[in-house]
Amino acid sequence: MKKLVILLSIIMFFSTAAFAAGSSSKGGGHSHSSRSGHSHSGKTTHSGGGASHKSGTHSPHHGHHQPSHHPSHRGNYHDHNSSSSSNQAVLTDSVQELSEIKFPNCYKHYAVKDTTTDYYSDGSKRIHISYTLYNSDGAVLAENCKALKHILYGDNHYFIIGSAKGYMLANENAESITERKYNYMDEAGVNRLIVRYNDHNGIFSKNKYGIIDFGENEIIPIKYDSIDSIGNDIFITKLNGYYGMTDIDNNQLIANNCDKIKNIYNIYLIKRYGKYGLADKFGGIILGTNYDKIKKLGEYLLVKKNDRYGVWDANGKIISEIKYKSVKLDRNVLRGKTPNGSWEDIPQR
Repeated sequence: MKKLVILLSIIMFFSTAAFAAGSSSKGGGHSHSSRSGHSHSGKTTHSGGGASHKSGTHSPHHGHHQPSHHPSHRGNYHDHNSSSSSNQAVLTDSVQELSEIKFPNCYKHYAVKDTTTDYYSDGSKRIHISYTLYNSDGAVLAENCKALKHILYGDNHYFIIGSAKGYMLANENAESITERKYNYMDEAGVNRLIVRYNDHNGIFSKNKYGIIDFGENEIIPIKYDSIDSIGNDIFITKLNGYYGMTDIDNNQLIANNCDKIKNIYNIYLIKRYGKYGLADKFGGIILGTNYDKIKKLGEYLLVKKNDRYGVWDANGKIISEIKYKSVKLDRNVLRGKTPNGSWEDIPQR
């Protein structure tokens, strides 16, 4: 009898331990409670675990759009302050903010921007941004957009829409106008779009830039390494490592044979074959590339040729001939060192 009592006691002990272990494992092993004090615009809430988002009663446009229309925050990913160990870090919290976007001079559309910040146990965070486009009735026209831009051209409304599949120009119903999928697109002027395209089947195997119109006609061929607008419908282009200037109608102002074209004040420094020159903001040549050095001197430009210096103003207007051994700015007064070694004030013209 005594042995039977001992045996029963042992069985009860292990059964109790097993039950306790099973109870403690319930809940999936990652228990999370929402941080107190977080403000979610639009009354958006997040559930425990951080990865699941539930939309509440957010209605930025008179209740037109439904919660199910909210785009996934995974649409556009921005990594801020994350370390290389983030892959091993545990997601501790997520905060979602919804904000309405109204487009200028547009009563037909509006958008909702979804910004979700994920916080991790190592102190890093990741921000995800996506957009949903609606018409004035609250119907979803496009969702999960990583980029969205409204363009009013004439009486027509257009959109540049970027998604995981690429960028496109769309009409007011978010229907694609451009046939090709570009991996970059932005407005470049009236009826003009700057685009980046990767034609794996063509002569160019890497991303190339060009400018098209809204009918997808190439205005500036999609062949450049880069295209940068400098205003006035003028662009600095880079082709096979060399820079040039062209206007929005593909009239070449400076050939792509320059080592550098750089903005200084209101004009542009040009470098070619180790020599320097100047161009205005319309691509007009002020100084040919015949000079040994051109650099800033206060609000002026110091120009060097054959070991002599002259001075130009910020607009490329000549102030002094190239005749001084040295030039300095002394108490805001330009002074030049003459060939005989004396210093004189350089008069303003």
